Amino acid sequence: MKREYRIAAALLALTALLSGCLEDTEFPAYDASKNYCGPEGKFSVPRTSPLSGADFNVACYNHDKCYDQCGKTKATQDECDEAFKQTMYDACDQAFDEKMTECDKKAGYNPLKYTCIASARLAASTCWTQAKTYQVTVSAGGKAIGSFPC
Repeated sequence: MKREYRIAAALLALTALLSGCLEDTEFPAYDASKNYCGPEGKFSVPRTSPLSGADFNVACYNHDKCYDQCGKTKATQDECDEAFKQTMYDACDQAFDEKMTECDKKAGYNPLKYTCIASARLAASTCWTQAKTYQVTVSAGGKAIGSFPC
């Protein structure tokens, strides 16, 4: 009799866990004044890449939303984390393109043009590294502390 009770209790707990994951709640709309990067209410991490100026806030918001709605969308943690990284890479690429456009405005063999290009490449490299670091950190954290609910 005890075994059947344990099985029933385990099934009840699993049902409760899954029903919480499948809740149909409205995720709050994006608010540009809020920093979505970092654990809510604890501490935040920089939402922009310091050298490139790429803004990761939308990527952080979309990642939070992906985790929150995984029960409905059936997204896996790896899919949410990969989309997070790709959105940050896109922000880095856009910042790099903008900096290169500024560099292209410098005419001919102007030494400042080449300094500008080197600076843009350095900024892009650090941006991609920061994006990958954020992705690896949230991926490991999602697995270790169970922040991915599904």
